Amino acid sequence: MPHITVKCYKGRSPEQLAEIARKIEAAATEAFGAKPGTVSVSIVPVDKEEWKQVYDNEIYGDTEHLLVEPQYKM
Repeated sequence: MPHITVKCYKGRSPEQLAEIARKIEAAATEAFGAKPGTVSVSIVPVDKEEWKQVYDNEIYGDTEHLLVEPQYKM
């Protein structure tokens, strides 16, 4: 607890993905007051051509859980 999933465009290096995952883990551990080693992070690269599906289904398709809105429209 907790588990965090991040979706982003494909094309980032394994090192970049590992760095962002570590930073997210650290921030979530602190914010949730979780014990070290209890936060998990997965990163799902998405093709640019498929991002509209993420936008429609998971961003504006799930406004109940959307806490930070993007500053762009599709």
